[in-house]
Amino acid sequence: MKHWLGWMLFFSSITSPYSSELTVPLHDPGSGTFYVTGKLANLAPTQFLLDTGSSYSSIDEATLGLLQQQGEAEYVRSQTGFLANGNRVNVPLYRIQRLAIGTSCQLKNIEVAVFPQSQRPILGLNVLSKLSPFVISVHPPRLTIQGCHPIQTSNEKPRPSLASSP
Repeated sequence: MKHWLGWMLFFSSITSPYSSELTVPLHDPGSGTFYVTGKLANLAPTQFLLDTGSSYSSIDEATLGLLQQQGEAEYVRSQTGFLANGNRVNVPLYRIQRLAIGTSCQLKNIEVAVFPQSQRPILGLNVLSKLSPFVISVHPPRLTIQGCHPIQTSNEKPRPSLASSP
């Protein structure tokens, strides 16, 4: 038992290459679902449905078109999957260069499924797993995450890496 506890303490002390824990507020519209503010590339911020039952994050074709105009989306492959109603569907997957979650978290090179007439963008498990470990709290509604790159504003200079040699 002591040996196991020692290893657990050792692994818990290893630091992540990402920023420390970050809390992002969730919006609860009163329908039993949660939304998080996200921003794809240079598009306007939007509300993503937080969906742990969805394997992939998703956007609609109109959003994809805007991202392609900016050079921020690249076709990856087609993927066959099942919808919540059991229907089988084949959708294209695209790599999106940047996704901001809240105001302090940025992910790079995420894959999204593109649906022709989607009602809302979805933040699925493929993105949430990059934010691991993550915790969804209900009261108050918030998402606590760790796997983020800090967002740099255009006025910020990149910080030198501690691993770089002088």
